[in-house]
Amino acid sequence: MSNVYHDYFKQTVLTIPDTFIDIKTGDQHTVLPELKEEIAYHSENNTLNHLLFSALHHYFLKAQTSQQEVTNILLTELQEIKRMLAAGSFQERRVTTSIEKPPVSQEMDILEIEDLLEAFGG
Repeated sequence: MSNVYHDYFKQTVLTIPDTFIDIKTGDQHTVLPELKEEIAYHSENNTLNHLLFSALHHYFLKAQTSQQEVTNILLTELQEIKRMLAAGSFQERRVTTSIEKPPVSQEMDILEIEDLLEAFGG
């Protein structure tokens, strides 16, 4: 059974079904009672539209952030490989943490990445 929520000024109206489909994965989920309580709270306090936009912002921004984190980790690892190749030897033991790693925001030139891939036979 659906519930209809709206803010005091009826600027935002939301009908809550029993289940919903996640638009990114296609999975079907049950609407949790905690979500219904939160929606009811914001509906009563005239902040329902802020709740919706905050949730959407977080939902879409989270995917971009995690992809950027993966990219930064890969670039850091490639820079570490480049440093090891430039040193001319491979160390059997793990590199100590006292070695200062380059900042994550430092960008690598595409030619440097191609050189690294070529060095490993790619």
